[in-house]
Amino acid sequence: MVTHDVGADLVHIAVPVAYVRHVAALLAELDRQGGDVRPPARPPARPAPPDLAGRWSVAELRRFATGRSKSHDTVLKVLDLLAARPDEWLSAETICAEVDVSRHRFGGALAGMTRMLRAHPTFRELGLPLNRYVTGSLDDRAGTFYWMTAEQARQWQQARAGTTD
Repeated sequence: MVTHDVGADLVHIAVPVAYVRHVAALLAELDRQGGDVRPPARPPARPAPPDLAGRWSVAELRRFATGRSKSHDTVLKVLDLLAARPDEWLSAETICAEVDVSRHRFGGALAGMTRMLRAHPTFRELGLPLNRYVTGSLDDRAGTFYWMTAEQARQWQQARAGTTD
């Protein structure tokens, strides 16, 4: 088996103990075959945002914006921030700094709003009116990112302004 230098591209994979011998044999076979071993192509670090605009109507957004709890207030600040910067992916840490809330409070507010929406017959299928992406192990940057598309931002701003166009 070929040995690797410290710092070489290595990936740690959890393997059930019963399969360790098989994995070692597979690696030894690959080393015996030699040649250019190329890893599979990596997916893009950030996928194209899904088109979620239109799932919420302006009227529904306006109704959602009337909430009065602390959690609701935090979520409204986040939505206002995302709407002011459409199509820009903001990390959870950036959002917390911009709206001046702790990471714990931010996560709690989103979780609370999600639970509230799931319990509400009108909003059950809609989810929060924002987009979220949690990075995977192949991404360049770790973390959770949030954004609104330009259309989502326009609808949110209309709802907050009390207009329909």
